[in-house]
Formats: sequence, C-alpha cells, structure tokens
Amino acid sequence: MEEKALKILFLAKWYPNRFDSMLGLFVQRHAEAVSKYAHVNVISVVTVPKLNDVYEVQTKTIKNLSEIIIYTRKAKSFLSPLNTIINGWRYIAAHLAAWKILQSTDFIPDITHVHVLTRAGIIALFFKIRYKVPYVITEHWSRYMQHHDGYNGLFRKKLTEKIVRYSSGISTVSNVLKQAMIAANINHRNWQIIPNVVDVYSFKPDNNLKSEKFRFSHISCFEEQSKNMRGILDAVKILKDKNLDFELVMIGDGQDWEDTVRYSKELGLDDVVSFTGVLEGDKLISMMNTCHCSIIFSFYETFSIVIPENLACGIPVIATSVGGIPEVLPVDFGKLIPSNDIKALAEAMKAMMTEETTYDKEAMIQYVEDHFSYSEVGFRFVRMYREALLKS
Repeated sequence: MEEKALKILFLAKWYPNRFDSMLGLFVQRHAEAVSKYAHVNVISVVTVPKLNDVYEVQTKTIKNLSEIIIYTRKAKSFLSPLNTIINGWRYIAAHLAAWKILQSTDFIPDITHVHVLTRAGIIALFFKIRYKVPYVITEHWSRYMQHHDGYNGLFRKKLTEKIVRYSSGISTVSNVLKQAMIAANINHRNWQIIPNVVDVYSFKPDNNLKSEKFRFSHISCFEEQSKNMRGILDAVKILKDKNLDFELVMIGDGQDWEDTVRYSKELGLDDVVSFTGVLEGDKLISMMNTCHCSIIFSFYETFSIVIPENLACGIPVIATSVGGIPEVLPVDFGKLIPSNDIKALAEAMKAMMTEETTYDKEAMIQYVEDHFSYSEVGFRFVRMYREALLKS
C-alpha cells in the first residue's frame, strides 16, 4: 500500500525574496526537492528598512510547493532596546499570521523543517508545544566553524542547544559542519548528512559553447574574507608573466566586487580577466559551459554548491582542501590544493591546461546525479521525516 504524502512546513531564515533573489537559494532548492515526494509550504519572514506598511504578504504556489513570504518593516526609533523588542514581536506575529493562512487552506503540517538556527527554531518549538507538530532542523550556517567565530553569547548558545534537543532530528550539508557543531556542544541522536541540490536537468554540458582559448571560471558571492579572490588573481599574474595563453572569467557580485576589479587592474590583468556580474539561470549555465575548469580558492567552505554544478556540466574543478570541499570534490574530478597557497594554485592551473581533456566527464555527471539531484536529496529528506515521525 502506497504511503500517504506528507505535509511539510519549511521555516526558513534565508529564502529568495523580492529584495534578494539569491538569498537562501539552496533552501528553496531543498523545498523543491522535497515537493517531489510531499506537499510543502514555506514560511519566510523578511525584515526590511523601507516598507509602505508594517507587514506585506507575498504568496506563490507551483504544484506541490507553496510559499508565504511576509515582509516586516524594521523599527527605527532612537532606542535600540525598544527596536529589538518591536522587531522581535513583528517576527513572531508574522509567523502567527502565516499559520492562520495555512489553517485557512486546511494545511496542517505533519512535521516542520527549520532551515538555519536560531530564531526559526524558536517558532518551530512553539508550534510543537502549541499544535503538537514535531520538527527537524537543517543547518547551513558556517558560523560554528572555528575560523568564523560567529557563534557566541551564552543566551544564544543555551537557547540553540535547547531547540536542537527538542527537535526530532538534524541534518547538515557536510560532515565538517556537523563536527563543528558538536564541538560547540550541539548534538543529537538522529543526525544526518544531506547535501545541497543541483538541478541536473539544467546544469548539463554543452561543448558547442566552449571557448577556443582555455578559460577558467570563478563563481562566488565576492566576499574576500572567505573566497580569496585576490589569491586567484595573484596566481593569474604568475601565469600571465610566463606568457601562457588563457583567460579567467569571474562570475558574481558582492561586497568586495569593486575591490576585486580594482586589484585586477592594479596587477595589469585587463587582457586576461573579465567580470560578468551576477548571472542566473540559462545565462549562468551558458557562461559556465564556455569554460574548461572552475577555481574555488576559499579559506573555508561548509559545502560549495559550485563544485557539483560544474561537475554536472563535465567541468573539472581546482579547489582548496578546506571545510566540506573534500567531501564534495572527488580527487578524480579535479585538484585539491592547500588553502592560500598561490604557487600551488598557479601550478594546478598550468597543469589543468594540458590535462583537462583526460577527465572522465560522464563519470562526473553520473556522480552528481547519484548524490545531488532533486530526486535523491528529496528522497533522503522524506526518509528523515518518516523516521522522525516514528520516534516522535
């Protein structure tokens, strides 16, 4: 007998919205993956500085996935503690309003799925106490990593530990993030590693687009503290000075984009390096397919979705052996190098220019389909839900 489709409520700290279409895109993809096997509703509350009304509600439904995004206006009084209280109440009130919307559509979830602690976890704990709905957690945030040092404050820590303790399960996108959380005294008897999602129907090879000149890519949010774009440009400078024929396209935008462009000019790389800004959808995939190899020179990563997206296109990757990267990038599909070793990056890029054709592109594509596809990730989450419900 076929099991009845579950009703899943996502509570997402980060989620794409009209002010930032890229924020929490990986959470949206998790929701899409789960919606292949279950009915999913997403609640995301977004606080913004300017809004005509105190609250604005945006809803959307596509097949088994419905989204309720509530925008709240940020309080701006001269009393900071009062602002904190008002913004906290608006956050709670928005979730209560969203719950009423769910009730009006007869959607009472079997289980709640928190994405990113801690505030969304408070709401899930309340729903568990008030409506007897158990919850699980997926954490994406790198704040628990030692280099990040973003997980602090006694009250926050105790509250986070309690929220995790009362949950029915927790997952992280990599084992390294799990270990960082355990080191921070966050643990659970039901812990699973479930990765981010790649749309294998969109990310696929197109050899007709390949650049005649050997082309590297770098795709990121342009945050120097984590992504180390300067280090990439330093390696490019080494290769340019050796008169090697290649180019680098840097894709994305972010807080350090202008500084990166300026540094590229200072190094005299205008004829080698180009910047596209943010590319999405087909434009991003087309640009990726013009490239022969992608570079990730990060100081730290919890996962790096860019790696399997490139592999899905049959493109090998050079990446630093930090955080969750070795869990995502098999050595047969690229090169792992030490963090911030500019000489090692330059040597890996030089080698890749002659070795790129030797990589098994079909094996790369199959690897992504087996581990990161919507169907695989969605199935693993639904299995997690059912196990959690049996133990609740």
